[in-house]
Amino acid sequence: MSKHHKGSFHETVVSITNNDDIILSVDQFPFDTALSLSPLIAYWEDKIKTDPSCNVDRVRQLAELLRNRPELIGSIHDVSVIEKHIETVDILMEDIFPGALWENNLKAVVVPFHFESFYATPRLEELKLLGGNNYSEKLNIDNKTLLFRLMISAYTIILDQFYNANFYVDEPFIFTIKDKLTGLQRHYKLSIDLKFMQVRAKGEIKQMSAQEINYLINRYNDLDLWMQKVPPENFEFSGFAIYDFTEVTNEETISSLRYELLDRDSVSTVEGFESLQQKLRVLFGLPGIKLGFASCPAMREFDTTYARKIWNGLILTHNSDIKLSDLRGSIYEPVIRRGHTIVVEDLNVFPNPTQIEDQLLESGIRNLIIAPLAYEGKIIGLMELASPIPGELNALSTIKLKEILPLFALAMNRSLDELRSSIQNVIKEKYTAIHPIVEWRFTQAAINLLEKMERNNSPEIEPIVFRDIYPLYGASDIRGSATERNKAIQGDLLEQLVLAKEVILAVKDNLPLPILDELIFKMDKYSQNIMHEIASDDEGTILHFLRTEVEPLFDHFSKKNPAASEAIQAYLSAIKNPYRVVYNKRKAYEESLYLINETISSFLDREEEKAQQIFPHYFEKYKTDGLEYNIYIGASLLNNGNFEPIYLKNMRLWQLMLTCEIARRIHKLRANLKLPLEITQLILVHSDPISIRFRLDEKKFDVEGANNIRYEIIKKRIDKATIRGTDERLTQPGKIAIVYTQQKEVDEYIRYIEFLQSEGYIDKHVERLDLEEMQGVQGLKALRIEINFTDHLRHDIDAGDELLSIAKSASLN
Repeated sequence: MSKHHKGSFHETVVSITNNDDIILSVDQFPFDTALSLSPLIAYWEDKIKTDPSCNVDRVRQLAELLRNRPELIGSIHDVSVIEKHIETVDILMEDIFPGALWENNLKAVVVPFHFESFYATPRLEELKLLGGNNYSEKLNIDNKTLLFRLMISAYTIILDQFYNANFYVDEPFIFTIKDKLTGLQRHYKLSIDLKFMQVRAKGEIKQMSAQEINYLINRYNDLDLWMQKVPPENFEFSGFAIYDFTEVTNEETISSLRYELLDRDSVSTVEGFESLQQKLRVLFGLPGIKLGFASCPAMREFDTTYARKIWNGLILTHNSDIKLSDLRGSIYEPVIRRGHTIVVEDLNVFPNPTQIEDQLLESGIRNLIIAPLAYEGKIIGLMELASPIPGELNALSTIKLKEILPLFALAMNRSLDELRSSIQNVIKEKYTAIHPIVEWRFTQAAINLLEKMERNNSPEIEPIVFRDIYPLYGASDIRGSATERNKAIQGDLLEQLVLAKEVILAVKDNLPLPILDELIFKMDKYSQNIMHEIASDDEGTILHFLRTEVEPLFDHFSKKNPAASEAIQAYLSAIKNPYRVVYNKRKAYEESLYLINETISSFLDREEEKAQQIFPHYFEKYKTDGLEYNIYIGASLLNNGNFEPIYLKNMRLWQLMLTCEIARRIHKLRANLKLPLEITQLILVHSDPISIRFRLDEKKFDVEGANNIRYEIIKKRIDKATIRGTDERLTQPGKIAIVYTQQKEVDEYIRYIEFLQSEGYIDKHVERLDLEEMQGVQGLKALRIEINFTDHLRHDIDAGDELLSIAKSASLN
């Protein structure tokens, strides 16, 4: 509920939804209402004084008519009086119902807060939008909600007139009826003009403070409370309301399609498909058209069962035996291969038909449109609209189709993602890759399972646990990655808005349309909104605005003002990419992030493979906005079980040297990055051995036992660790943070640090830090060392010196 200030009161905007929390005990509109033409008569009297062009004689003639018809003055309790004096009422209504628009307007005047009209245009009466008692059905809301909305509208007028408090409802009434000819739904939005309605207080009004008014407004759903504080019997509404209807069938149908396509079942169930087809019939106003769509994620997959899971087309169905080769030369080929939209007026006169066109004709189809469904620049499927009547769908129909194709493409892509995910789950379940170092143990478990199967019909595979192993964990993280990503999006959007504004400015002088000023205002407003901070929905909102309100004008601008072509071309060149947006800063961010991750990953893979020579170990890495890795080392991982503590020390020293080398490489790389991102480096030391178990449900190793779980908790928390008593993050660019819990770990790593200082990897200063407690984690400490980025090292890894050899040369005993 948003608030605006007016004097000392709050303005409140309320969006009403059809829910169950309305508190309302009455079932009839509780305010007195009366039909009266007095406000309209006063309008004509005032017009003589304020409008110089007013026909004074005509108004005097009207006044004379009214003097002879006293029934029209004051409250009218019998609406038959209107019909009795219809000629006089026609004159009174001239300004409300202009003669030139009488036949086409959808307009009526009604008693305040009622839906029965006493004067309406012929077209409105023909549609029967008003009249009858089925308003709940026409408005698609229950009677209680309808009464609530009428009452809250009445109270907004009372608050405004008697309490100077502006509180208004922002959701219009949408009427839905069936077209008499097609039987399809049509939607009409109601606009209500209350300038000829008055509210009168019966007696003295009880005053309320600003706090009391806000108390009511904040409980707008409790109308029983409102009726206690502001009794309806104290007020009477008189005059009449003007109802003006606008057809919004297209807008409502597209909105409904958008909502429905969010449902994962919309393109995969019979019910969802039928609902979509019916909505498209409403959108195009054609009750006999058929919908079809089919996925084509990749040409090589077209002939697979996988591709046909989302085939619900006219002839491309689940059970279809059509192959990609069958589409050669057919109307489908240019859609799938080149992304063209095909319109066929009449298949019966289509030249050189293939078996595909013959099958369509056999199914009763004469006329159709086939359009590609594209997502992120790739064709992932196609959509079909077909009719048995030649020419019913034509090239003009593609204008509406273009509005909804992106919605169907999103739904199709989501369904494909879910399908791919299901396939990946099967692959992981049956064919999970096993690290070579532990393959022997899985082989042993499989052999044991086969032996059990010979003796037991339902054997279970034995648990795979490795005990007494030592973990090493490291992380290289991009500093402020989320902030940098948002800055990139923000910069690209600002640039695109500037380019769009330059187009409007280029045509504005030669095409003086007020709407152009409004577009410029909107662009400036969007720019101001995202100048300092960007919200999650800003990108979508701005791109939708540019694509629907600005870019469609370019062709018209080019014809009207050729001088604008340069600005238009600059805009189009800037968005010439698969995403159709300015993508310069995001591209710089993504390329920089990719180069950093690839540099770290490839170097880590290369050196880790060599490190297997120190001692065979289990290694896994995973990318986030940086890269993290786990190393497990211990006797139980090996088939022969040979292990000595010296191997663990070598691995720890190797890890520290590796971390230094990663930092040095990224430091050098920054000069070549379009966006000079920085990384932070972290190592977690854990001296006590742990146990890991292979989880069959997730197909990965996880720590086992309550004592070992603390290690995993620490891993998840330490990237946000801060130094005790400060807000300073532990991880900082140019430094390595070594997190530990035991004094013996400090002693060990100080030896490694002194060795690396002698090698020139790190500076002399070593910080010893206590860390702030975190949820589930207490007592952490850290060493923090600064990396030496100069080129003067005793060894040169790029010239052939090996980290492995350097580590082996250290005296660690």
